[in-house]
Amino acid sequence: MTPLLLRAAAGRAVLTRSMSGYAARNPYLKDFQFKNQVQVLDGELTLSSEEHAMIDRFIRVNQAGETAAVTIYKGQMAVLGGKPDLRDLLIHMRDQEVEHLNIMDQHIRDFKVRPTLLQPVAAVGGYFLGMVSALLGVKSAMTCTEAVETRIGMHYNDQLRELHFLKHAQLDELKRTIAKCRDEELEHLDTAVDHGARMAPLYKLQFEAIKNGCGVAIWLCERI
Repeated sequence: MTPLLLRAAAGRAVLTRSMSGYAARNPYLKDFQFKNQVQVLDGELTLSSEEHAMIDRFIRVNQAGETAAVTIYKGQMAVLGGKPDLRDLLIHMRDQEVEHLNIMDQHIRDFKVRPTLLQPVAAVGGYFLGMVSALLGVKSAMTCTEAVETRIGMHYNDQLRELHFLKHAQLDELKRTIAKCRDEELEHLDTAVDHGARMAPLYKLQFEAIKNGCGVAIWLCERI
């Protein structure tokens, strides 16, 4: 499989390291080798129960994640929006996240997926995280962005690796839009690094706490 666009080493090396050993920890890889092929009957996509559950889980958590992303930038703008040099940057990234959320909302409708019950928590939690990180300063706000986008980049890469095993044209748009969102999230990561994310006070502590918190949120929103 073609390597997944990890071309900005400074901002993305962590993703490459995190992907190592993927096959060993991915419970779906061995399963897909032995499942019956997905069948397409009369133009309709027919999935096994396991594959259907996987796609439901992906779309459910993606909608929650993009909801949180939008509100993170709203929270940061509430504190830092008065700085002209930052306002345009935050608006640009927020607008891209709004586009991502619109994509995930459409996936919810197209695939008839139940949204997570934690959707309101994602919205409120995202705003709180964005606001608090901004109150700690511009560099801490950028650390927040770097940490979130690092975890989300890994998350979308994991999904694309699993979807790679489903060779059906009906899923091409889902794969394409997840890849588009992944690439733009990694652009946000690079932007945060360029704007001093790694010069924040207690950078490592902030980065790991936020990244690991995102991992917990992903796990919960997939399942609830």
